[in-house]
Amino acid sequence: MKTLLTDEDAQVSLEFILLAGGIIVGALTIFTLRDSLKNFAQVISDWVEAERNLTIAKVTR
Repeated sequence: MKTLLTDEDAQVSLEFILLAGGIIVGALTIFTLRDSLKNFAQVISDWVEAERNLTIAKVTR
């Protein structure tokens, strides 16, 4: 019985360490790439604006 509790505690500890590590790595990745993500969002925004302008030009011809 004691080994079962120890094994479950060990598994919970390992899962917590993996979860916390994953959250930290994800946060660091987003923090590191934030300028790249901003630039990517700006490129998409510019592309959407250009496509909208082309569509407006086609419709109004």
